[in-house]
Amino acid sequence: MLMPELPLAGYRGTPLGSYLWSLGTLRAVSRLFDSDARGAWRGGQFILHSRFDDVDKLVAEFERAFEPAPVISPWNKEAGFASSTGTKAALLDWVRTSDDPRLGALRRTIAAAESVVDRARERGWGGSGSDFWDKKYKPKVIQMCRNEFPDEALPWLDVATTLTQDAKIAFSRLLGTGGVFGRQELSSTYLARVQTVLTHESSQEWLRSLLTGSETIPYLRDPVGQFDPGRAGGIHSSPFEKKDEAGFANPWAFILTLEGVLLLASAVVRRHGAEYDDAALPFQVRGTTSAFATATDGETVHGEFWAPLWSDPLDLAAVEHLLSEGRADWRGKPARSGLDFARAVANLGVDRGIDTFERFIFADRFGQNPFAVPAGRVAVQRRPGVELLAGLDRWLRDVDRSRSSRGVAAEIHRLEDALFTHASSGSLNDLVDVFVALGRCHEAVARSGHARGRTRPLILRDGRAIAYALQPAVDDDAQLRVALALATAHDPKQPPTLGGIRPYVSPVVDDHGRPAWSERPAPASLAAGLIPALGVAARYRSMPRPNDDTTESEVAPAVRGARIVHTYGMRALAEDVFRLATGHLDEVRTAELLAGFLTVDWSTAQLSPPARRRTTSTGGLDFMLPFSSDQHLDVPNEDGTTSPTLLRPGRAWPAQLRAGRSTDVLRDAARRLRISGVPGVVTPAPTNIESDRLAACLMLAVSDRDRLASLARISTIPSERKEPIHA
Repeated sequence: MLMPELPLAGYRGTPLGSYLWSLGTLRAVSRLFDSDARGAWRGGQFILHSRFDDVDKLVAEFERAFEPAPVISPWNKEAGFASSTGTKAALLDWVRTSDDPRLGALRRTIAAAESVVDRARERGWGGSGSDFWDKKYKPKVIQMCRNEFPDEALPWLDVATTLTQDAKIAFSRLLGTGGVFGRQELSSTYLARVQTVLTHESSQEWLRSLLTGSETIPYLRDPVGQFDPGRAGGIHSSPFEKKDEAGFANPWAFILTLEGVLLLASAVVRRHGAEYDDAALPFQVRGTTSAFATATDGETVHGEFWAPLWSDPLDLAAVEHLLSEGRADWRGKPARSGLDFARAVANLGVDRGIDTFERFIFADRFGQNPFAVPAGRVAVQRRPGVELLAGLDRWLRDVDRSRSSRGVAAEIHRLEDALFTHASSGSLNDLVDVFVALGRCHEAVARSGHARGRTRPLILRDGRAIAYALQPAVDDDAQLRVALALATAHDPKQPPTLGGIRPYVSPVVDDHGRPAWSERPAPASLAAGLIPALGVAARYRSMPRPNDDTTESEVAPAVRGARIVHTYGMRALAEDVFRLATGHLDEVRTAELLAGFLTVDWSTAQLSPPARRRTTSTGGLDFMLPFSSDQHLDVPNEDGTTSPTLLRPGRAWPAQLRAGRSTDVLRDAARRLRISGVPGVVTPAPTNIESDRLAACLMLAVSDRDRLASLARISTIPSERKEPIHA
């Protein structure tokens, strides 16, 4: 039999108060009116499935038979048990002396609480001065509450306080310090709101307003609390300013919010053991400001709560199970931070049936009061590529932002932001941005002696899978292509990440096959700029090394020279080399990408540039590109045969180019081509490309097709099409 479906327009996934009063309404309806009631979420709105088919019937039933849950906190001085006079004590007395059957659970709990207070103070557990309880005995007071409270009162005790294994008190961030937020004590506020809704003539209209979201009646001029930060600033924080001049706190909202909190009682867990100090909910984690648009500088973040939304109607028992046994695992362990949680969601490390999470940050605002600030919605779906970055976790943990300099901490924050954004979107562009942020962060760590002392240079081992994930972005991103061509370049039989350009541009050395920080600065720091760094790297690569004049095919060069480019790696496009040479490339972004990609072990990766575009002459580069490989080139002959030709750049080229002698280098290139047997090599004209940029281009290897295309434009070798030469 299908139940009536009642969409509640005033019940949304945000703010946190709205989420909790949605749960609270389901709990109240289920325990009091309809045990078969179910709840679900559709488009961020709560849908109640029960015997109630319209709001008026539901309001009438609440008016007739609502029994408030027992929310009593004798461990708090502000709860009313510390004195027999005052407003809070009067609220306790109102319940105690009432004969209203709807207050039965509250009366029983207050009686038990008074017994606890009397016995505990007789035992000398009371505090001195302004302290109601001696701090060292407060855990005993809470344990006595657990022993003496009626069962119906234990959910509040469980969700508000937790006794750890070493007999200390831990609190869930959801309820502040045992049910106290600043000057607001929740249990006494709860009693005040209960008294109001049971006695005030506007009670039904307040509930109807809450259910429908109509906001047609003034509310109370009372504190709102952390659960609805949009109203926490007072009257002028509300979009209904004039209507709210008489008040902005709906008493039913507070009551049902705490009713919803009670659903989380069985969810309080100690699954983190000694490593985790606070009582935790399965969906509550350590706070972070990653991907938090409204975060402010210096803001204290206490924790996060990820509120699950589900589309299939669930009854109260199923919701309790979901909230108590909820799973959010990252790399086989419970998520410990907001970043971990986002990656768990992206890796399907959460329970089936959850469609979306609303993320809330507990942060100090409005005069140091903690508020639950909405921080976005994240859908549950697999996002490829997220797990590839898991290798960053240990490195980031070792660097430890809290102990780092301001500059390093800022770059760690940017990296965590990028990781969170990618985990939330799965976007390929966001994955690329992670490596931009990683490059900046790793460079900052490399420059910080303090940070370097806590961690080694990073290696991301799964280069093959990272390459596969990045391949679709290669076609449309010249900076990405150049950075990958430089980062993946490496010589054979070298340790991971150390056989390429990394030791030249980053202060790392080989430590028994693993990168370690060098005591000396990098020969060619990327901090000085991409072009100078590549030029210096080219000069180091031009120095004599064993087997400079051979290749795997043992073809000897006609003119001896240097092996500047590396043997393996993705080949650059000639057009991208031309962009770099002429300044038409975002060099800052390319350098940041390069720094990030240099942390990856590309030794087993397979990356391919897009299909070669037909290009016009690259000017002076046409004389240099034929030398942009350490392998021989099969130069075509007129009779259809080919001549294997090994071309080596001159050892002096990097130094000459850095000295501004580009004409000498181009002439030497033409000379080497002629000696190697290339027919009809033209005399190079002076080039307008800056010499230091030509030196940087020496580090980029290109494909044989691009080498032959350049050769065809400056010689008479056979070619399908020759382009005019431009200096």
